[in-house]
Amino acid sequence: MITISLATFLILGVMLAGCIGGNTNTTETSTTMVKLVNCKGQGTMPQLLSTGELDGVIAWQPMPAVLETKDIGKVVIYSGDLPPKGMWKNHPCCVMVVSDEARKNKNYAVNEFVKLIVLSAREMEKNKTLAIEASAQWLGVDRKVEEKSIPTIKFITDPKLIVNGTLNFVEVMRDQGALSGRLNTTDKNKIINTLFDFETYEKVVKEIEDNTPVAPPYPPSEAPTLRVAHLPSDHHAALSVAATYPELFKKKYNLYLKEVEPKKKYILYRGDKKVADVELILVQEGGAKIMTLMAQKQIDIGLNGVPPAVFAIDKGTQGKIVCALNSEGSAVVVRKDIPANNWDEFVNWIKEQHKNGKVVKIGYPLPVSIQYVMLKSALDAEGITYSE
Repeated sequence: MITISLATFLILGVMLAGCIGGNTNTTETSTTMVKLVNCKGQGTMPQLLSTGELDGVIAWQPMPAVLETKDIGKVVIYSGDLPPKGMWKNHPCCVMVVSDEARKNKNYAVNEFVKLIVLSAREMEKNKTLAIEASAQWLGVDRKVEEKSIPTIKFITDPKLIVNGTLNFVEVMRDQGALSGRLNTTDKNKIINTLFDFETYEKVVKEIEDNTPVAPPYPPSEAPTLRVAHLPSDHHAALSVAATYPELFKKKYNLYLKEVEPKKKYILYRGDKKVADVELILVQEGGAKIMTLMAQKQIDIGLNGVPPAVFAIDKGTQGKIVCALNSEGSAVVVRKDIPANNWDEFVNWIKEQHKNGKVVKIGYPLPVSIQYVMLKSALDAEGITYSE
């Protein structure tokens, strides 16, 4: 089994930050129109935009909604509309990755956890208020932020719905030089089989539709612990909704989380039978860190973006995508004083700045993030040169 140390991942991340992309230069030249800035997460984005250190950012929700609500910036384009035209419509975003070891040795608990997430997503489809309330509470943001953010996110769970979009990411990442291992191939079937486990989802959905819940095959004392890493994002609202409204899921589905320590420790129950202890691990640094933890066997389940999952699995991390969490849900935001209200106007403004000898600075969360991959692809499509 191939494992990747945290140090190795960090080194790879730094290398990728400087070498991915056909138009990328490691130093600024007279031909450079945009400088891409690694913000190492999203926490510094409001300050960097407010002080003018950045002209724009690409970020996942709810950061775009936060920037607009605080009147720091304005959205010029949502991720689904980024060029190349039509390429990123309904693009996959966050997914649930389960380690091979957990799928093998904690199979029942994993299936029941996936089932709860699927049921939670279905409840959100019926009532977006659940996602708004739970996300505001979990993320500690104003409700107005989530009222602006949640409608821009599409909550889905069927992994087959994101296969084509994931293949798009693999192709772009391969062209950008980010893939050199198991996924450095044009064989689509090999890529799909390497990345996805469809069987788990199909089994879960069949049990839901047939209404055939199965009691845990082990006594409570032998219930496993599921270690679940997630990001500070409302893209993972299915998790926060399930944890915030246990009575809803207990009453309707007899499957629910009992809180032990808010946002950290829960017990997953099937009726009155203990399924698993659930430990939630909040990871601020991004999806690459989550996949590093999986490679180090410190977590069983990771909720994170597709590119970090692709990158890690390519390098040997033993895990599979078993469930989608959402599509779209990111945006490009520019400073409020910039005279651009849409993507085309922003592109023209970048070109005008270049004519005047100025380089526009755009921040992104992390290397190999969805936002990073899409931004570079969009700039390439517009003929915008960039450096890092």
